[in-house]
Amino acid sequence: MQPKIRVRGQYIKDLSFENPNAPKVFLMMSKTPPEINISVNVSSAALPVKPPEGEQASVALYEVALQINIESVVEKLPAFICEIKYCGVFSIEEDEELEQEQVKRALLINAPSILFPFVREVIAKVTSSAGFPPLMLEVIDFSAMYEKQLAENADGEK
Repeated sequence: MQPKIRVRGQYIKDLSFENPNAPKVFLMMSKTPPEINISVNVSSAALPVKPPEGEQASVALYEVALQINIESVVEKLPAFICEIKYCGVFSIEEDEELEQEQVKRALLINAPSILFPFVREVIAKVTSSAGFPPLMLEVIDFSAMYEKQLAENADGEK
């Protein structure tokens, strides 16, 4: 059984962009393409839900955070550093048949997949506004990322 997940809201929680070596780096980029390093992290946290008095909560709320850090380097000199933490509030209908693993997968695979296009757009606009070509992130396979994390955790427990 798949959890019923709904987006209740989404927002930029933190955004930082540094362009420490402008305008020198723009001249350097005309001769040498930048090296771009990207790291991605996904986390989730339960949010408190207060049901109406006398009723039980039938919906659980979670904040899912998609953190993307990007560093662009030209000839060992930082061109730009971009860090964004983009969050969404998601609800999942509680069901007795729903297993915790299913909820975890929904929060760490489905939810960031929903948020990603919005983060990608923000990053493209910010890099463009800073004088760089818009950085269009490749699509991220959050399922593979989740499975890799599970495997690494299992290896670490051995």
